[in-house]
Amino acid sequence: MKINKDITIGSIVAEDIRVASIFQKYGLDFCCGGNKTLQVACLAQDIDIESIISELNEVNKIEGEKIDYQSLELDELVTYIIQTHHRYINEKGPITAQFIEKVAHVHGERHHETVEIARIFKELLSELGPHMMKEEKVLFPYIMNLVKIEKGEISSNSFRQFVSNPIRVMMMEHDKAGDMLKSIKKISNNYSVPVDACNTYKAAFSNLQEMSDDIILHIHLENNILFPKAVKLEENLTRDILEK
Repeated sequence: MKINKDITIGSIVAEDIRVASIFQKYGLDFCCGGNKTLQVACLAQDIDIESIISELNEVNKIEGEKIDYQSLELDELVTYIIQTHHRYINEKGPITAQFIEKVAHVHGERHHETVEIARIFKELLSELGPHMMKEEKVLFPYIMNLVKIEKGEISSNSFRQFVSNPIRVMMMEHDKAGDMLKSIKKISNNYSVPVDACNTYKAAFSNLQEMSDDIILHIHLENNILFPKAVKLEENLTRDILEK
């Protein structure tokens, strides 16, 4: 759907539920106020309509992007993970938590599973925050230094064998996050919504599925590409230094 000012908010969300988080960010009610056109809704809250239209249309562009992750240099992959996946979790996580907590509060009596899903998702976010911080403050800078040593940008005197232990810890935490995602998927019956689901309910489950897909890709990039390459690079540098 090509977004324009005369389309109703409800129809935009119905066409692509992923954009619900954009309306949430701007405080636009796509549920009960879904019959308003984008122009009317934006004018009522003095919001720049062109900015929202640009963000809404950007969703389709992001969906079409293809990246050969294996071809990325280690420092490029680290930067990509931080700027794409870490940022995504930090931005999308709180919005999704608001959705699912609201659904659990409103629909919890009739749909008990939403209460458990909200609990698990809250725990997941509380685990991912410190996890990503450890990566960004400890592990990733070390990997970046390995690349700099390999390129001759810094002295090998700063080299020390370090990477295996933190990687082991990160992978254990990845396993825990993966288990929580599996639980959410199972409890939600593969993110199925009931026939009486409102737009917020649909947005919550859509966001959960989208976040699950993103986190799974995120973990894949680290477990299966970044970490093995970092270990291999450290092994190669160790051998080269010992041979000098």
